[in-house]
Amino acid sequence: MSGIVLLVLIGLGAAWLWTRGRKRLSMPVNGKTWIGVVIVVVVLLALAYGATQTPHSSVP
Repeated sequence: MSGIVLLVLIGLGAAWLWTRGRKRLSMPVNGKTWIGVVIVVVVLLALAYGATQTPHSSVP
């Protein structure tokens, strides 16, 4: 459960940086931008973490 919380916090940090960059470039920022960036970052980090884990084998 703490891993999910960490993923969301990292996603929020990435969204904050993304929106700051968009504001600096005079691009519009709204709630959909925040949610989209958080979801993309969380999914990508979860996939990257899952790809690095070795599967557990039940064969003795």
